[in-house]
Amino acid sequence: MDRRAAFFAIAAVVCAAVSPATETEIRWIPIAMAVGYAVLSVLSFLDAWSRHHDHNN
Repeated sequence: MDRRAAFFAIAAVVCAAVSPATETEIRWIPIAMAVGYAVLSVLSFLDAWSRHHDHNN
């Protein structure tokens, strides 16, 4: 797995884990960050995969 994708995946898990401990009014922030990091993780993984994938076939 790409290092960037792994970092973003771990950051998403940490943000999701912290969200229950936040105040109700601002709970949307760690949830939004978790979603954003998850999207970045998928996009980073796809970028790394496409760079290492053989495009000749």
